[in-house]
Amino acid sequence: MRTIQVLSAGFPRRTRQIGCEKPLITHMSEQTDPSPAKKRRVIHWDPEHGQAAGTKRWTVLRIAAWGLGGTFALLLVAGLVIRGIRAVVGPQFLRPSAVAAVEVASRESAGTAFVSESKAMLARENVAKALAEIRRMPQDHPSQLQQLILIEKSFLSCDVLMEAHDYARAYGQLTALAREIDEFAENVKLKQVTQKAYDEIIVRMKELDRARSLAPAEFETAFTNAGIGQQFFKDGRFATAKKQYDLSYAALGRAQQALKTFVDESLRQALEAVSAGNKEAALAGFQAALEKDPGNETAQKGLKRAEVADRVHALLMQGAKHEEKKEHALAKESFAKAFELDALSAVAQQGKARNERLQKEAEFNDALADATACRAKNEWPGAIAAYERALKVYPDKAEIKKALKETRETAHREAVKLAMTKALDYEGRQEWEQARSAFNQTMELDPKNEEAKEGYFRTGRMIRAIMQYNKQVEVAEQHVQKAEFQSAIRSFNEAMTAKPAYLALTDRVNQLREILSVQSKPVEVTFHSDGNSWVSISNYRMLGKISAATVKMLPGDYEVVSRRKGYQDVVIMLQVRNGSTPPVVNVACSLRANG
Repeated sequence: MRTIQVLSAGFPRRTRQIGCEKPLITHMSEQTDPSPAKKRRVIHWDPEHGQAAGTKRWTVLRIAAWGLGGTFALLLVAGLVIRGIRAVVGPQFLRPSAVAAVEVASRESAGTAFVSESKAMLARENVAKALAEIRRMPQDHPSQLQQLILIEKSFLSCDVLMEAHDYARAYGQLTALAREIDEFAENVKLKQVTQKAYDEIIVRMKELDRARSLAPAEFETAFTNAGIGQQFFKDGRFATAKKQYDLSYAALGRAQQALKTFVDESLRQALEAVSAGNKEAALAGFQAALEKDPGNETAQKGLKRAEVADRVHALLMQGAKHEEKKEHALAKESFAKAFELDALSAVAQQGKARNERLQKEAEFNDALADATACRAKNEWPGAIAAYERALKVYPDKAEIKKALKETRETAHREAVKLAMTKALDYEGRQEWEQARSAFNQTMELDPKNEEAKEGYFRTGRMIRAIMQYNKQVEVAEQHVQKAEFQSAIRSFNEAMTAKPAYLALTDRVNQLREILSVQSKPVEVTFHSDGNSWVSISNYRMLGKISAATVKMLPGDYEVVSRRKGYQDVVIMLQVRNGSTPPVVNVACSLRANG
């Protein structure tokens, strides 16, 4: 048996068995000559050649012999192979009706000579996917449906070529079919766009019907072009139909512009009438705009403005007069009322804002002038209040903040100085309460002021001394009223010790001192008794059993007691005073005690 192996582009590898004792061809490699006009094949007749290296030398004669023999053998093998393939495939193999790999390789260029099965299969797969995509697209137009049927037939014919292994023709037809499918898809999309354009024109015509009287020629043009485009659409000429629809849409655009121009002009005239306070003209203009554009928001709001146009205009004129007279508060009020009636009035809004600003500036300037005047007079509280008013108008004015800070610091220094001066003045006049209050005020303003602290303590000590003096004088007077002259003298002496040196004695104190001076001398008092009774002066002295005795006693009230066993006690109240006849006291127990 003989095995023949044939390699060719575009065909599967086939092997035929031909009766022979041993293989004639054991290996065949195929090389492509760079030249596009010639193909060469090099066949190794003896695959074991070269194993016995060095046994034979290659000569020119030997190479020529091998070349001739190889060419003859190649022709012989090719003839046998073609006969075998024809026996299997059929007599049409390598005929002009079929495109085989060997014939193509002998006649075509190197770039297009071989179309492999894999390329054809890949092309078919891509076409099948594209065909599945366009099958899902809407084909509701007769021309598109007919085109799709032709595409389906072409795809089936390509499958027939693939089954017949005619991959070159199949690949060419599949490539062309892919382009047809792309064109078909674009045509479907164009049809949808064209249909949408027509629908938009119909809707647009209905929307702009109110503009027909304003642009009749444009409406006629739009209808004409739409009708022509519809005819092209029915014929399947979508691109041409789209151009006609575009012309129709452009005509409607011009009609829309005419409508817009009319509405804008009506609104302009109406707004001018509102500004002039012409109520009737304003109403007419806004109504005309609404007839052509019922949803126009400016016209809808304008009708409300037109109803109050005359009143608003009068208030604006009034506000302008007040503004000329620089009566900014009244001007602001007039503009504000106008703005309440017509919130869309720019004049009212601007006038209100402008006069608010002018009023604020006037208030600010007045406050600044007051502050300057108060500073010139050293009226610091007034200056501070004026600067604070100015900051209420313009809170962010840095220069006013700085001036207010400096004024407060100056006012503080002046207040401390004034309080200290008042305290020292009061102290100089011995008005201790006022002086201490002024020193205390100084310390509140300036807690670190040492002079004020010393003055406060100094005046406090003086006030306490005066209080002590007055208190002891009062106590001495109370003792005198009780005839407790010795206690009165002690209190009076304490008062004199506490009395400030500068303080002069009043008539009242001098009189008290004279009384106490007189009553400070002892008085001789004579006592008589029976010699049997015990006589004593309570809390002062025991006299004993006396018949007569003379005792020097300081003025005051005393209690004399006489006691005797078996007799009742005798108690006598004795007043001792200077300036009167010395008293004689008779005291003895004469009454017996009961049982």
